[in-house]
Amino acid sequence: MALVLRGTVVTFDDEHRVLDPGAVYVGDDGRLAAVRSADQAPPAGFSDAPRIDTEALILPGLIDLHNHLAYNTLPLWEAVGVPYAHHDRWVGERHPPDYSTSVTWPARVLGHAAPEALVKYVEVKALIGGTTAIQGAPRSTRPVDGWLLRIIDNEKLPTGTDMVMTAALQLDAEELRDSRADKLDGTRVLIYHVAEGKRGSTVHDEFIELAPCLKPGLIGVHGTALTGADFGTWQEAVAAIDAGARGTVVWSPFSNYWLYHETTSVVDADRKGLRVALGSDWSPSGTKHVLGELKVADAVNQLELGGHFSDRELCDMVTANPGDALATAWGPQVGRLRRGSAADLLVLERHDPDRDVYRNLINATERHVRLVLVRGRPFYGTPGLMTAVGATRTDTLTVAGLKRRVAVRQPDRSDATLDWPGVKRALEKVRADPVAAWRSAQDALADWGGPLDDPEAPLVLFGDMPEGDAGTFAAAAEVPQDLVVPRLDPLTHDAAYFAAVARSGVPQLQHLAEYYT
Repeated sequence: MALVLRGTVVTFDDEHRVLDPGAVYVGDDGRLAAVRSADQAPPAGFSDAPRIDTEALILPGLIDLHNHLAYNTLPLWEAVGVPYAHHDRWVGERHPPDYSTSVTWPARVLGHAAPEALVKYVEVKALIGGTTAIQGAPRSTRPVDGWLLRIIDNEKLPTGTDMVMTAALQLDAEELRDSRADKLDGTRVLIYHVAEGKRGSTVHDEFIELAPCLKPGLIGVHGTALTGADFGTWQEAVAAIDAGARGTVVWSPFSNYWLYHETTSVVDADRKGLRVALGSDWSPSGTKHVLGELKVADAVNQLELGGHFSDRELCDMVTANPGDALATAWGPQVGRLRRGSAADLLVLERHDPDRDVYRNLINATERHVRLVLVRGRPFYGTPGLMTAVGATRTDTLTVAGLKRRVAVRQPDRSDATLDWPGVKRALEKVRADPVAAWRSAQDALADWGGPLDDPEAPLVLFGDMPEGDAGTFAAAAEVPQDLVVPRLDPLTHDAAYFAAVARSGVPQLQHLAEYYT
């Protein structure tokens, strides 16, 4: 429905206006009809719309530009052998002995036996951190196109066609040249993992192979092995095609330090003209959501990078920057609040009124997220705000000791009928006997017997990391008889999470807990 939200509006528009007080006019088409000072007249059609005084900050919903959703029910993976030289040292044939049983098999069983529950659980986990759009859709028998969040990989803004290409695993140089480069024609983006590992390691060659794709629309994930000269080469190639365009590198500092004890040279990337966006990667080596990742970026910026980035520039990394990077494919839809943008909104308690709006976002935790709208629809928030904006079919959950309401039921979708208690029951049923759950799922697939791309095929999720079944049913795989699926990763950064971080001894990560005390 159409509604008006009033509060301190942090637009992240081209002028970075802060309207205090301001008003955001959400149309019943899921777009913003206007963003104005509160004392200005409303646009036509809003005279009878509900007006909600949030008494809070109103911001664009946060964008997580790098994730792997199929794995986000799993806890931090305390792997042996860290730091690794590069990604091939902990995945593939040379992975540590516990990788399959700690990561691959638990995600595989849940993805086969409880796919709807898995997707909804990890989407709620992201919502709690203010996320409205996230990259990293699992491979599946049919696209998971966003029951709650915008799934960037499958989103069809604005033309009704999927214009986002993704690859978590490295592609052959020939495929990059022949099947991807030509499609980067100014209408598509390619989100591509590149050079993930220590500087000086062999994965630097991945950047050389990527040369035909150094065009506007390329979004490079990690790039930890890249140098300032590499970032210069990248941006020069982009600008040679479009002088006004910028390349984009996605920074996941927690995961980088957890696995490699190094992170992307984001200062060099920024100085060479690339934009920087944030991604929380995945729960086995990342933060719970991109609001948590923002804190890691802030601590690294202060303690390792000499405060190179301002608070506003850090906040741009989860709003305007990823939104601008996606605009090649979507147009100016997300990441900035302006007329015509998608109504993806975060309402955030201004918990520290003596600090500016950007520091409030950086320091905010799950306790301070008061309302999240996606496509103009409320999916998560405080009971009072969810009622005020007309949320229906909601369930209660407790987040950081506070009551919240979440809407996960989609009665118009036959594959999205579980409510929040049903989500947890389905996942716990698999955890109780993963071997039986796996065999039951395999029997159901055998009974189906049809092609994977049939719209009526059972929904099955596949990992996008090595050993992730590569989009097959893997019916011949024999589940480990002693498999234990770990407890569901809690929705918030809790004591167990921080204890694992402390055990890691990685100095750059020890400051994260300070934001939650």
